[in-house]
Parts: sequence; structure tokens; C-alpha cells
Amino acid sequence: MKTRGVLYATASLAAIALFATGCSSNNDSKDSSSKNNEKTEKVTKAKNKDVSNNKWSYKNDVFDAGNLTYKFTKSEIMDSVTDGKQVLVLYTDVTNNSKKEQDPSNIYMVVHAYQKTDTANKQLDPGIVALDENANSPLQTQEDAMNDKLLPKKTTQGVVLFELENTNKVTVKFSNSDFKNIGSKTYSVQ
Repeated sequence: MKTRGVLYATASLAAIALFATGCSSNNDSKDSSSKNNEKTEKVTKAKNKDVSNNKWSYKNDVFDAGNLTYKFTKSEIMDSVTDGKQVLVLYTDVTNNSKKEQDPSNIYMVVHAYQKTDTANKQLDPGIVALDENANSPLQTQEDAMNDKLLPKKTTQGVVLFELENTNKVTVKFSNSDFKNIGSKTYSVQ
């Protein structure tokens, strides 16, 4: 389990670096030499709007994360690949709002799940559901969609998975690009 945690931490740090690069601000200079130039510049800015700078929000099961929007459609509890554990499965429609390919799995950098144990409010690791009798993941299509590069202006169905510690409620917290909490939702496990 510790090895998996290290792998997730390493992957998260690499993804944060890539994510931060994609979220950098655009420095436009304004040409004030004539009114015609100003009008042309305004039109150009409107056409080339950078959606990565959109205000991030979480409301009514919709997480707007600039380049990507995640609409959570349902949740369920499934058995984990780890014996005796379960996984919270959050189904989501992911839409790429930008003009470039995007990585939907970046959600794990800004969405975290917590569950109370006897001693702590523990942050949950991403989960893996148990395989079926043919050694296939029942969520393989949705998991693949989260790891594929989503084309511009397209929507796919994915899943966000968290391995549970117990049967207590799970609080999922949503952060913005500055990693500040912007919303949360509590899920019942039983």
C-alpha cells in the first residue's frame, strides 16, 4: 500500500507541474496607437479566450475546473481490488472546454476525499475496483476515458474512484487552481 501511495504522490507532483504550466496567465499588451487598433485587439481577445482562466466553481454536482467541466451523475459503492475494502465510485461526464487536448485524470490534484477513522479524518487514496470473473474491470471503459487525452470541445463518461477505510460518510472536497477549497459534498457509504 505504501508503494502505491508513493506512486500516486509522484504522479500527482508531476501532474501538478504540468497543470500549473497550463494554468499560467496570458500577458497581453495593449496597443493604444489608434482607435482602429484597439477595436481589432478587443475582437481578437474575444476570439482567443483562454478558458483555463475561467473562475472555478462547484455547484449542484458540477465541478467547473477551467479547461474541464465534470458533471457528477451518480455514485455507488463497489468492492475494491484490495481484499476486504470497498471503493466509492463517482460517475462523471467530463467536457473539454478548451481548444487543446486535456487530461481528465488531473482531477485527482484538486479533488480529495476524506473519511473519519477512530483517530483521524483520513484522506483517501484513489481506488481500483475488483475485477470480474474474467479478470476484467467492470469500469474499464470509464477508467480509460479518464486516462486518455480528451479532444477539444468533446465530452466523455469517466469515473473518479476512492478506496474507503470503513463505512463512515465520505466528504469529497473540491479545490480551485490555487488549491483553495471551493465546495464539498458528503456521500453516505451504507
